[in-house]
Amino acid sequence: MTIGNKRAIPFGITLSILGAGCATTQPIPIHDATPVPKSVVSAKPPSPTASTSEIVQAAAQQPKTDDPSESPRVRPAYAQLETLPIDLPTVIRLVDEKSPTIGLAQARVREAQARLGNAEVQWLPNLSIGVAYNRFDGQTQNQRGEVFETSRANLFAGGGPALTVDIAEAIYRPLIERRQTTGEQFRERAALLASELDAVGAYLDLVQVQALLEINAETLKKAEDMLVAARNARDAKLDRAAGDVNRAMTEVLFRKTERIELEGRAGAASARLGRLLLLPPNVKLVPADVAVAPVMLIDPACSLDDLIATALANRPDLAANREAIAAAWARVRRQERGPLFPKLTIANQTGTFGGGLNDDLQNFKARNALGVQLYWEVRNLGLGNRADAAERKAQLEQVQFQAIEMQARASAEIVEAAQLAAAKYESLDLAERAVKEATELYRISKEGTTNVVDAKNLFDALRPLQAIQILNQARQAYLSAVLDFNRAQYRLYTQIGNPARSAPPLTPADNSR
Repeated sequence: MTIGNKRAIPFGITLSILGAGCATTQPIPIHDATPVPKSVVSAKPPSPTASTSEIVQAAAQQPKTDDPSESPRVRPAYAQLETLPIDLPTVIRLVDEKSPTIGLAQARVREAQARLGNAEVQWLPNLSIGVAYNRFDGQTQNQRGEVFETSRANLFAGGGPALTVDIAEAIYRPLIERRQTTGEQFRERAALLASELDAVGAYLDLVQVQALLEINAETLKKAEDMLVAARNARDAKLDRAAGDVNRAMTEVLFRKTERIELEGRAGAASARLGRLLLLPPNVKLVPADVAVAPVMLIDPACSLDDLIATALANRPDLAANREAIAAAWARVRRQERGPLFPKLTIANQTGTFGGGLNDDLQNFKARNALGVQLYWEVRNLGLGNRADAAERKAQLEQVQFQAIEMQARASAEIVEAAQLAAAKYESLDLAERAVKEATELYRISKEGTTNVVDAKNLFDALRPLQAIQILNQARQAYLSAVLDFNRAQYRLYTQIGNPARSAPPLTPADNSR
């Protein structure tokens, strides 16, 4: 079972997200640029008189037996998951289709549309049809005031239209409901933007953990090679310090422990993404083979004022608040002008009517009854209408203050995301340079250790192990800088009102570096 891109995941997990016109497509150098030369390793243990070029030889050719660093623990059965590759377009498509948050917002839109439809048909009468039976026994009084005893019954069968309309309500309610429907549509779009941004963030978290696993695998390989070299030097009695093997073994154990923790983080990141996509819980998601590169979705030439103005004009949550203000204004006008509009009641009943004394129902003939009423109403001598209008004005002020607060929050979010994106962008070159320097440091330290020629120049594992740690830190720092920058770009792109799915399609970055 696969999702999205079915290609196998390469040894170097990378992520490329090309931005609008000016995206950088340089991949993160996760792999070491200077592989360990095969000439510096040996499959057989060296003799005490062997040259040091024979001491540090291919660890991969020497079988490992009784390695105390190997953990005897077996991974629990509840941690076994089915692995599925997934890419970013598939993530966005699935969250658009399955997100409960988006589904809830869409249901609210349909509810608002139903209310609008109901408001627009207030001018149409109700139709009723049925039978009415009436029986009276006892004393009654006629028009002349005479009281007498009687027993009678009658029956009416028929029906007809009836209309009761508050004209002010019929005029203003459709205006109010139309604004509310438009506002719910904007809220649906806002929910979609937020859900897509959450899914993109979860996917980038997953990519970051997988890339850290690749960095860890290469760092562990270097540490294991250094451990074999330290053991060979110890056996040949050409090691400078007695603790080189212990130092190298500690580094190997640290890296294996780190890998176990990263695997746990990868599972947790997969679970978070799977929850957003409503995937089966026994699925472990892994990113497909896309390159990691800085994403430039926002034109660097755009000023902060331009971004804020774009956000205030395009953000759906702000547009929804503007519709709420318009609806509140309509409610105020409805209460202020309501007493000026009359109420109308029209009822017409057509059918057959008959009756008689006691239970004797007879003389049935056609009957039609029409009633029309038009009247104005002032509640509580006008004081009730005045209080209702004051209440609606207060509600309008609340919505207006909410709009001011939301605009201030939107501007602050734009500034925050822009500053973070700018800081991460400036740090990219420094982080990349640090990787290059750390790679060169590792090469120098490794060559200085493996090119031992006599007993005066003994094997020393300290410098290469330190270089391995520094290179590992530099790669992790660069990876974090790139993905933090990408997160800030997507956040900024969304906060000015653009959905993540409208970002340029992913294309593989240049892997030549």
